[in-house]
Amino acid sequence: MRFSREDEMTEFKESLSQLDKGLKSLTAMLNRNGKGTVYFGVDDNGMVNKKITVGKNTFSDIRNRSREMIDPQVVLKIEEHKNEEGNTYISVYANGHDIPYSFDGKFYIRTGDADEKISTNILRKMLLSGETDILKEIPSDDQDLAFKQLGSLLNLNNYHVSDSEEFYRSFSLINEEGKYDLMAYLLSDKNSVSIKTVRFDGTDKAAMSMRTEYGNRCLLCSLQSVLEYIRSICTVRVDLKERKRKETPLFDYEAFQEAWINACLHNSWQENLPPAVYLFDDRIEVVSYGGLPYKLSKENFFRGVSMPVNRSLLFIFAACGLAEQTGHGVPKIVRACGREAFSFAENTLTVTIPFAFEPEYVTLRKEKEKESMELSINQKNVALYLEENSHATLQETAEHTGLSLAGVKKIASKLQEAGFLRRLGSKKAGYWKVYL
Repeated sequence: MRFSREDEMTEFKESLSQLDKGLKSLTAMLNRNGKGTVYFGVDDNGMVNKKITVGKNTFSDIRNRSREMIDPQVVLKIEEHKNEEGNTYISVYANGHDIPYSFDGKFYIRTGDADEKISTNILRKMLLSGETDILKEIPSDDQDLAFKQLGSLLNLNNYHVSDSEEFYRSFSLINEEGKYDLMAYLLSDKNSVSIKTVRFDGTDKAAMSMRTEYGNRCLLCSLQSVLEYIRSICTVRVDLKERKRKETPLFDYEAFQEAWINACLHNSWQENLPPAVYLFDDRIEVVSYGGLPYKLSKENFFRGVSMPVNRSLLFIFAACGLAEQTGHGVPKIVRACGREAFSFAENTLTVTIPFAFEPEYVTLRKEKEKESMELSINQKNVALYLEENSHATLQETAEHTGLSLAGVKKIASKLQEAGFLRRLGSKKAGYWKVYL
């Protein structure tokens, strides 16, 4: 008899002398897939070629060692088998979802057929993906809290609000000891949670032009204030050239709304890093912290599988009409902006909402910059050369003007930002348009 090969749910050990290594592999498989099997008496090639002696205490010895080394404890299914040649081997199977599991106080995860130590970031995600609702477990540093703003929002949605322990417990605002938790702090009338929108001049973060603070109050109120502000800048361009009136919004507001609500709902609040909204000349970025839940793959994420990290906060959002656990938010953003709207980093998730045209405030800013900008001799030389040679490369421009290529690139970028220069068409077949 020959097994296929080791993988993320299968491990081979030649003898029971390797019991500890096998149990370590079992915890790694549990942390990866919630289940796994270790075969003792099977070599690395999948061959059962050594006879294992199974005594009356063999199974109990395996279970006892598992209880000593694996935390939290798992229930093992241990079976004795024989192959066609009469050789004995043992299978040890376990399943469980109380991750993370540790072996001898250390944490491992299965990658292919190897057991790797778990990074701090992955371990944090594992803890958050368990049954524990972390916002309910962390007590608030401030126990002098009020909830008038939250109460008003709940009243609008036909919830009876009272200043009672029953009310606070039903909405998970107090813990088992009767103290306000972290969620209560986020939803209180006054807190130190800073919710900001930041506008930058240009397409990067080099020049900040405006920062607006919406935080330091009930999270739901801050969330709605940001929605109202972003809605106010979503202007509509009307095209009357054709017989049929055509209206084009600056961006898909519903996609932004889904992105922002999800950012506030699924943010890793225990890290004290609130989500943020960044506005650039050509887009809006919504950034939240914590990344994807450990058990949620990117494919399931895009399919709309809902796996909320902050379960109690989801209940509050739903009660106030801001969210429902249907998973339609991500597919809606994908339909409007494509999968490329989502950018995943180790501990952040960024959603980019593109602009359909240049906002009026950007156009006005560029016009003022153009009026106030006096071109240097080098800038004029570059602009004049490109005006006469619209298909020239920047390398050719550098050679003609006697400047370095790096200098010409910097000048071209500055001229484009100020509205004196535009690149039209593709990178290879395009051309320069100069506005002097």
